[in-house]
Amino acid sequence: MFLVMKISLELKNVIWMLDIASRFVSRNSTLPILQNIYLKASIDTLTIRATDMEKYIEIEQPCTVQIEWAVTVNAKTFMDILKSIDVDTVEFSVDQKTNIMTIKTAKDTFEINGIPASEYVALPEVPQTESIMIDTSIFVKGLDKVEYAITEKSFSPVLTGLVIKSKLEEGQHKIIFVWTDSFRLSEFKTINTNSQDFLLIIPKVSIADIGQVIKYAAEKEVPEVSLKCSDNLVAFELEIDGMKVVATSLLIQGNFPEYEREEVMPTQFTWKIMLDKKDCENAIKKIAILTRDISNYIQIETQETKVIISSGKTDKWAGTTEIPAIIDGEPITFWVNGRYVTDFIRTMQSDTLVFNVVNSQKPLVLMDKDDTTNRYVVRPLTNI
Repeated sequence: MFLVMKISLELKNVIWMLDIASRFVSRNSTLPILQNIYLKASIDTLTIRATDMEKYIEIEQPCTVQIEWAVTVNAKTFMDILKSIDVDTVEFSVDQKTNIMTIKTAKDTFEINGIPASEYVALPEVPQTESIMIDTSIFVKGLDKVEYAITEKSFSPVLTGLVIKSKLEEGQHKIIFVWTDSFRLSEFKTINTNSQDFLLIIPKVSIADIGQVIKYAAEKEVPEVSLKCSDNLVAFELEIDGMKVVATSLLIQGNFPEYEREEVMPTQFTWKIMLDKKDCENAIKKIAILTRDISNYIQIETQETKVIISSGKTDKWAGTTEIPAIIDGEPITFWVNGRYVTDFIRTMQSDTLVFNVVNSQKPLVLMDKDDTTNRYVVRPLTNI
């Protein structure tokens, strides 16, 4: 006689757990086990695990366990079934002999062929270092302010990751988020109560999914996330509505460029141009109709109390539009990627966009007039 193992849970809790865990499942692996989610019911807890071998997650949810079990099932199939169910409570059972999971409600019954839990990938050991506590709202803001300025492909692996670092600066400990694709760089810097210095480079594919976990925690008013790290691994630990969550990622090894040098991120400027962000965004959208085939580059020309944004003249088209501006400095003309500018505008909180300009050849620094925590560096086009 074989053993059938059972557990009952509220469906909304299971769907949340699986929605988060599914982000960590491999999408391209030829190994079926990496397309599966690991589930284990023991005593009074359901444990869910998922990994693509670069990032990992483990979620523990208190629950009522009638009989213990463990199995792995295809993440997509499992999730699609649960989303089709329209009742509040669902019962899971697993046949240990056949590894078939049965999902049952008052009117539905589904069966999924699983793979034994014993074949699942072992999750890495969480570093046993002292916890570094980071405010979840600061973490979320840091990601929002820099995440658009990253690429997944680069000649340098360190440029495909998010830099998170903490250091003493001007007598205060700052936490700093940096992302770059080598053509632009966004930095978010703010005061952090943590006094421990560190520097991590986390792959984009990992931090994008881990970030969703932390954003959910912020929505649930979880005040802090615990960070633990070793030479090649970082772990984020949270407790959300009684659920314990541990998300880990491999780290990128290497030295991030010294971007704070004056020639990379200028601090001394000749021109300061202030524009209404909506006026600027709308103007760039107009001209973008003509510049999509030339890498979105636009010409910006200042004239006393206005800025003229244009496509430049080609054998096919030409277009200009003007918007009011406050300009500190003599007239200047420079070229910049319009999409890069609108990417930054979408992260702004105030209405005033500031262009800080050294000259038409040096990097531009864009800022939100009322937010000194975020600096955005864009390389202009210099071979016009």
